[in-house]
Amino acid sequence: MERVYKISKGKKKELEALMAKDPYAPISFGRISPVVKEKDDAIFIYVKSEEDAVFKFVEEELKAVEGKRAEEKEEKEIIEMIHKEEESAAGGFGAIFE
Repeated sequence: MERVYKISKGKKKELEALMAKDPYAPISFGRISPVVKEKDDAIFIYVKSEEDAVFKFVEEELKAVEGKRAEEKEEKEIIEMIHKEEESAAGGFGAIFE
């Protein structure tokens, strides 16, 4: 499953502190390794996991910075952007071995 969360850019410092907290916990941002994208006046956090507990953790933690799940249109846009970047990176890496 893939989900995208949205936070105001004004909360960037608080978000960075939150994401750096307790990186060795069983479920933490350090272990989840979310992808963070800034766009317009918002910060988007892309999370991919097969465990519901991960999404519950993220949603609970993001309440501290007034974060919430992105609207469906924004979520699709960010997921598509990340997939394209992953494909480009994989294609570029493959060119090294040709």
